[in-house]
Formats: sequence, structure tokens, C-alpha cells
Amino acid sequence: MSTDTETLERIRRDIDRIDDRIHDLLMERAALVEKVALAKAGDATVPLRPGREAEIIRRLAARHSGRFPLAAVVRIWREIIGALIGLQRPFSVAVCQPERGDGFLELARDHFGVVWGKQVFPSPGHVVRAVADNLASVGLVPLPGDSEAEPWWLSLTAGSDNLPQVVTRLPMLPLPPAPGRSDSVEGFVIACRPHDDTGADRTLVAVETVPDLSRDRLRALFIAAGLESGAVLSTHREEDRWIHLCEMESYVTADDPRLAALLGGGKDPVRHARVIGGYPLPLAPQA
Repeated sequence: MSTDTETLERIRRDIDRIDDRIHDLLMERAALVEKVALAKAGDATVPLRPGREAEIIRRLAARHSGRFPLAAVVRIWREIIGALIGLQRPFSVAVCQPERGDGFLELARDHFGVVWGKQVFPSPGHVVRAVADNLASVGLVPLPGDSEAEPWWLSLTAGSDNLPQVVTRLPMLPLPPAPGRSDSVEGFVIACRPHDDTGADRTLVAVETVPDLSRDRLRALFIAAGLESGAVLSTHREEDRWIHLCEMESYVTADDPRLAALLGGGKDPVRHARVIGGYPLPLAPQA
């Protein structure tokens, strides 16, 4: 056997040992997750912790070095996290895919992995109902826009504590366009649980106002109340009211006094404000 062949064989044996170590650690991680499931045996909520998951990915991204692509690291850990979620409770994903091949099913697989079931629905409204009725653990819906006749996010403002909320924005790591990869698709994950505070978040607030209130005027009202508004994502117009979906540049809870400062009696322009979720900021896009 030549020296080069001996060197290659030794390297391959080292790789095999590393693979075994990785596999051992995966099995150990799964055993720990099963202990978590036993400790939360009486908890009927969806076994999803978007804030914790985001913190894991951020920590790994901050410590990553070398030529191994960060996108592959994120993909591997998303597969691990997705596979382990269902060890705690049954888990399934409802996906809005109105047109064949538009990328939302692929986006759901990239984030939640290939193990657990994906149900495809033709509209975001169907996805919201599936999650609200416990037919799916979580749902993936498109980002809101002004072109929707009946925006899906309006159903999250009905006032019930059991309604789904936005908990994550996908993808967690945006990638540039590349041959063989579908066009960039973005969406929100909804679940029947509150959104998390990770220290770097956005909060979605549905704000009901008088008609004809401009977005600039609405932003000024937010600033006066001490809130940082990043954008108005969508506006639903009715004859006697407008409802704006606004994105706050921080973590905001339903009992935040700044939301109360927006409201007033009589002819004040803001009539109601309701938090409908939020999400941890994704990683910076990769070049």
C-alpha cells in the first residue's frame, strides 16, 4: 500500500469516527428532548419554541468559521430541531400553496424538516382555520399585502385568547437567487402560542383607525406613544374603519402601556390596537 493510500485510509477512518461521534450526540440530544417531554407531560400547547430556536441558530452562526457554508449549518440544525419537535407531541404543518410550485411547501420543509406531515391548503384562510381548529400544529402563510380582498391576518384580531399568532418569519437565513433554486419566498409561521422575546424581535400589531388616516399620520401617532414603527405591512379598508397591520421594531406585549397611549375616546383616530404575534429577526442575508 502506498503512502498516499495509507494517508487517505487514515483520514477516512478519522471521518468515520467523527460521524459516529455526531450520531452519538444526536441520539443523546434526542434522549434529552424525551426527558423534556416527560417533564411537560401535562402541557397541551404546541411543542414549539421559536425564540429558543432562533437563539440556537444565532449562537451557531456567531461562532461559525471555516469553509463549511453557514447555510448548510442552518439547514442541518433546522432538520435536527424539526425532527425532535415531534418527539414531545404529535406535530404537523399546514402550508398555504395556492399555485403549484410556488415554493411554500419547500420553505416549510427547509424549516421544519422532512419527518413530519405537511398538509397543503389553497388559501391562507384555510391554514388559519386548520391551526385554530387543532387540525395542524403550525401553519405557514404568505407575508401580508394590500392586494388581498380578505386578509388572513384579520382573523387573528377577533379577540379570542385561543387564536393563532404569528411566531416566526421564514426563511431564517435568506439566500441570494441561484440556478436550480426557486425564487425567494417569504412567509409567517402561525401557532396557538405567544411569540417570544429574544432581544432582537419584531411585533405585529393590528390597529383599527378612523377612515382615511394616512400611514405617515399613523407612524407619527406611534412615535408620540413611544413606539418604533418599522412599516405598515397591509391596510384593510372598510366604509367606517381602516385596519392597519403594523410592524413594531421591538418586542411588545398586549399589556404594554404604550399601546394604551395610542387609544382614546371620542374622535381620536386610533380606536383599537391588538398584538397578533411577532418574530425573531432572521439572520443577515448571505452573499
